[in-house]
Amino acid sequence: MAPWGLLIFLVGIVYGWLSPGRQDKGRLFKNGLLIGVVLALVLALLGWMGNTNPIGLTGVFGIILAVVVMTLLFILGAWIGDLIEGGTRRRTV
Repeated sequence: MAPWGLLIFLVGIVYGWLSPGRQDKGRLFKNGLLIGVVLALVLALLGWMGNTNPIGLTGVFGIILAVVVMTLLFILGAWIGDLIEGGTRRRTV
């Protein structure tokens, strides 16, 4: 799962960092959940078509679990990106 998880985690950090201003954590969670589910579904379906699953499990359960794990990684990345953006903005002011 390392390349898949790392990719979606880094995209989450970039999303959190580039979203303007300090975000409300509830709103960031909702937006991160929506974007994370979409990205995770796309990556899980691409993995299914390529006969590889991001977390190594097969079948419908494997795809569902992969979507959940990758969505959580995206949300975590978005929160970290928001913290990075808030920290860098405070130091320059």
